[in-house]
Amino acid sequence: MKNIDRVRATLWLAVALLAALGNAFAQIKGKVTAQDHKPLEGAAVSVLAAADSSVVNTVLTGRDGTFTVLGLQNGSYLASVAMLGFQNFTGSKFELTDSKPIIDLGTITLKTGDIKLNEVKVTGQKNFVEYQIDRTVINVDALISNAGANVLEVLEKSPGVMVDQSGSISLKGQPGVLVLIDNRPTYLSAAALAAYLRSLPANSVEKIELITNPPARYDAAGSAGVINIKIRKNKVHGLNGSITLSPARSRYWRHNENANLNFRRDRFNFFTNASFNSTDQWRRLDIQRRYYGESGALLSSFDQTTFFYPKSRTTNLKTGFDFYANEKTTWGFVYTGAFTHTREHRPVSSAVRNAAGAIDSLIRADNSEQNRFRQHGINLNFSHQYDSTGRLLTFDLDYITYRIRARQTFINDFLDGGEHFKRQEKITTDLPSSIDIYSAKTDYEHPLRKGKFGAGFKTSLVRTDNAANYFLHQGETVSVDYDKTNRFRYSENINAVYVNFNREFQKFSLQTGLRAENTNSYGHQLGNAVKPDSSFSRHYTSLVPTVFLSYKLDTNQTRLNFSYGRRIGRPYYQDLNPFVFLLDKFSYFAGNPYLKPELGNRFQLSLNYKSRFNLSLLYNYTRNMQGEVIEQAGNIFISRTGNISRLVWGGITLTAQLKAGNWWTCNFYAELIRNNFRGMPGNPDGTTGSTYGYISPNNQFLFKNGWSAELSGFYITRSQGAQFDKDGLFLVNTAVQKKVLKDKGIIKLSLRDVFSSLEPNGRILNIPNAKASYYNDADTRVLVASFTYSFSKGTSGKRKRNVGGSGSEEQRVKN
Repeated sequence: MKNIDRVRATLWLAVALLAALGNAFAQIKGKVTAQDHKPLEGAAVSVLAAADSSVVNTVLTGRDGTFTVLGLQNGSYLASVAMLGFQNFTGSKFELTDSKPIIDLGTITLKTGDIKLNEVKVTGQKNFVEYQIDRTVINVDALISNAGANVLEVLEKSPGVMVDQSGSISLKGQPGVLVLIDNRPTYLSAAALAAYLRSLPANSVEKIELITNPPARYDAAGSAGVINIKIRKNKVHGLNGSITLSPARSRYWRHNENANLNFRRDRFNFFTNASFNSTDQWRRLDIQRRYYGESGALLSSFDQTTFFYPKSRTTNLKTGFDFYANEKTTWGFVYTGAFTHTREHRPVSSAVRNAAGAIDSLIRADNSEQNRFRQHGINLNFSHQYDSTGRLLTFDLDYITYRIRARQTFINDFLDGGEHFKRQEKITTDLPSSIDIYSAKTDYEHPLRKGKFGAGFKTSLVRTDNAANYFLHQGETVSVDYDKTNRFRYSENINAVYVNFNREFQKFSLQTGLRAENTNSYGHQLGNAVKPDSSFSRHYTSLVPTVFLSYKLDTNQTRLNFSYGRRIGRPYYQDLNPFVFLLDKFSYFAGNPYLKPELGNRFQLSLNYKSRFNLSLLYNYTRNMQGEVIEQAGNIFISRTGNISRLVWGGITLTAQLKAGNWWTCNFYAELIRNNFRGMPGNPDGTTGSTYGYISPNNQFLFKNGWSAELSGFYITRSQGAQFDKDGLFLVNTAVQKKVLKDKGIIKLSLRDVFSSLEPNGRILNIPNAKASYYNDADTRVLVASFTYSFSKGTSGKRKRNVGGSGSEEQRVKN
């Protein structure tokens, strides 16, 4: 109750601030119409600095053609208006002063003109990377090579973003990123999200926001921050869309097909994105383990080679419609679906040696797995814009369901040191899992003349039901293995409220917010013939403050920014499941029902010059940090997610954009990071850490006649995280593309991992009386040919895609 009272007090205080400050700021407003005096919706109104015509701010007109531009400082400006199918307009210079803080530009009438989209030129082209008080913005169109690319490829080029072989995304060296689309969840697990982003063409995205310290509006989950992908607003009545075909070759063939369609007529707007991906892969994993006695003498060793042959077929679908009830109110419906069928053959060869190195025994396994993943999501959304100043109320209802089923077969042949057959062991499993997510959220925004007030509420309920059925086969006899068979049910309810406020001064900007989240969870492990029931419950409330400060050191050229934020990293739902999952006879994965959420405090101080150079100092302190830990039970290694008592993480990052004329652009990113872990598994009082560096240059080359090329990559030095000591890695990618069919088509040929160097190798530390190392080899060098064709037939219209409000719940689902 005390926490609720605090939230109420904060809301009343925010309302009082709104009333007191409502008349203290400035604005620019106006209306855009066609020659027939009908209002034009979705016209781009840009405010330009009169001195050099650089873009200061850009907004889109509402359904009634009106616009309001906020957050401007005193000075001289121009207004420019652009819209497909109309001639560009640039007005005369005007002044903003303390005595004249409100400028009404009146009605701006655009003349009809036969202007193609590629003929519209905006003075003061945006940089690939821009910096705001609380986020880094990636302008997708600023790189010519992004035409014909997919969204995952754009993310790989973004400063501080890393995408590993499995598609997992990290931000500035830290995993646990919350990925949103239009400030809403993606409805996909890590693997399915990567497949979806590969299917989504870059030309459907306007910008990507990298938010290491998210404001109070965002869920507190996501220990590394938030990546928000903003879909391009559609402005065309009629039919438009794009089709992409992408065959690829590595060791095996793979291919991806994608179609985006949008149709708007009168008050309805229909949209569909569908994709299909077929991928056959190969990977080899070599593991070496050494076992020692208390005196340090070698007792035995274990060498294992595993080959992975996964074949996956994935279909993603997103479809829905918007209904414009009137000029201010919109209702929407979105359905999302993901369907994956994976088959994997996994032969394993293991050798156990004595202290002298002689082979004692051999185990040859023929393992296989089938996995079916189905996800359905339904979103109902509502938005109401009260007036032309931007007062906005939104509401989202979501239901997402996952049905996952894995079936495994493990056949182990045991041989002696002379390779004579001794016996066979066969184990089969049936692992069904279901996850249901319900959520509701509402957000309110109230713009001020030089700022904005926001508040909102969210509630969510998650229910999971997981079963693990293990069977032992002895000839024709099949029996239940009760030591591993189990069933686990889990439910979690999170209720959150927040307030957020920002204010612009002459040289100083402030944004602050507070979010309160109350969590109630319950887990129940059902017993069986040999194991009793067990259960647990947790109840806690977390306050998550955020502060952003920005100071202009000179006239719009150099800024000094500071931010602080608190984050909560809740466990994946499956990681709370105490089941044991077999990889092979000697390697298990297991859940941990005692996992605690990690709590992180992040500080950042940055110096930014013209959005071309940015230097940042970072510091992060995390308690109960979650990470993979390796435990030993006899000769079996068990991997599970565990809590490390403390992580202290700090470093420096540099982002720079270099240009040579109009033909070459280099976007360069570098970071130097020091991490320190305390409370390691097997050594609760021990500490470990490392310093590592990371660089990522991305070179873009623009030639004549529609030709362009790209050379990019990264290098990361040797690093250490918790129990894992990882060798350095480097990657080089290259691509060339050509625009065809009057720029409606793009042909692209790319080669990923030119030197086949993406092979993560390393060692496992802090295992009592044991040492382990691992080596990977995979078909990471991939030649991809793609063709994208875009079409459009119609006139201007509007509306972005709602993709739901279930926040971070979906991000905690694993495949």
